[in-house]
Amino acid sequence: MTFMGMTIWIRGARLKTLPLAIAPVLIGASLAWRDAGERRVAVAVLCGFVALLLQIAANFANDYSDGIRGTDAGRAIADEQLSRGPARLVASGVNPKKVLVAAGICALAACLCGLAVIALTGYWWFILVGIACLAACWCYVGGKHPYGYHYLGEIFVFIFFGLVATCGTMFALSGTITPDGLLGGSAAGLVAVAVLCVNNLRDIESDGNHGKHTWMTAMGLRNGTIFTIAILIISALIALRHLLQSSIYAANGIPLIAIIAILCAAQIAASYAIARKTYRRALPLCSLDSLTVAAIFVLSTMLA
Repeated sequence: MTFMGMTIWIRGARLKTLPLAIAPVLIGASLAWRDAGERRVAVAVLCGFVALLLQIAANFANDYSDGIRGTDAGRAIADEQLSRGPARLVASGVNPKKVLVAAGICALAACLCGLAVIALTGYWWFILVGIACLAACWCYVGGKHPYGYHYLGEIFVFIFFGLVATCGTMFALSGTITPDGLLGGSAAGLVAVAVLCVNNLRDIESDGNHGKHTWMTAMGLRNGTIFTIAILIISALIALRHLLQSSIYAANGIPLIAIIAILCAAQIAASYAIARKTYRRALPLCSLDSLTVAAIFVLSTMLA
């Protein structure tokens, strides 16, 4: 494979979105770490690989489905500077079947990692969770009636990139799910929804032309922008609530101030980019913001 060919595939994997897969795993692992068993490192790492590989599989599957529908028209590598968003594989001339095969390979690798988690934990019902995740990856924009085209994309992203990833990791490690796990999953899920909203704000006109109905096409540009910034702020408030309720609040004043300052800076940068409609900058900033939120949960647990 040539260097240019590898570059196209790397772009197709959408590396800027991958922090969204890691953040909920970090949150779930940090909350369960003290109650986890001897194999906690192996289980946590495997959960991370499951999340990453499913994210990449979903990105390839979305590229395939939107590409053959024509939704990604005008998003080729060659004219990326003139396109409305990052380049896509099918739109760049890559054979759609190859993109679909790549999605399948990543999904298969995720399944193998998931089976390893099941073997280590003994939670065989995780197979049902895995099947649900695979179905959600494909049906987002794939199939005859993709839910991503009918106002449901944001809901499913919140569930799977937030609650399922966080609580699934937490349960795999400790065999339990706490209220903090649900709140942490909600924080991660809200940031993931914000990233999706940034994508949909950028594509609001073309999505409407291709019959792709999202919350942004329903709200419009102004209200959609306000909504996206609002859910980012809510995710930060959830993280701050967890931080202030931990013992770090009483014993570690300087680290507390530093953590809050970093979180606020990340929120301001992402919100400013969204408000200015500089979506190419806003998307990676929002993705990195998910790691900032996750860092709040990790550090508050480590320093407690």
